Amino acid sequence: MPTQIPDPKPIKDLFESLLGRDVPMSPLDRPVVPTARRACCVGLYEDAAGEVKALVAADLPLAARAGAALGLVPRAGADTAIENDELPAALYDNFYEVMNIFSSLFNVGDAEDHIKLAQVFQPGMVIPVTAAKMIRGLGKRADFTLSVDGYGDGALGVVIPY
Repeated sequence: MPTQIPDPKPIKDLFESLLGRDVPMSPLDRPVVPTARRACCVGLYEDAAGEVKALVAADLPLAARAGAALGLVPRAGADTAIENDELPAALYDNFYEVMNIFSSLFNVGDAEDHIKLAQVFQPGMVIPVTAAKMIRGLGKRADFTLSVDGYGDGALGVVIPY
């Protein structure tokens, strides 16, 4: 079975169970894509052959807020990261774990179809051209606003490239 975009409820449940907080979620009408004006973390998920099967982009506010909530860092730590337009190592490491566990949402079929997190690009890192085209190009996508209770809002985009 080809990789599918997870339903919204399992995404919400994953964030809530990892962060130990309510995380209301709603559809977003604007794609979450890294640009010069929109810093994002981008996770690449590959199959056993090393082929990219899914990408997940989280804007800096979501990466910082989820990373802070997971590590029990006060909201001020996330706010400072957002103001400085960079993700400190501790928040990145925490958010990397969120992206790693996110792979479980893709792995619902046969074991040979399972994918794993290959890499998470921090805001400001150069994303390989192929991956950059995939996240901006054609494919199935779903974008959401997530609100981490006590921390604030951020955006998440899930892309299954053609």
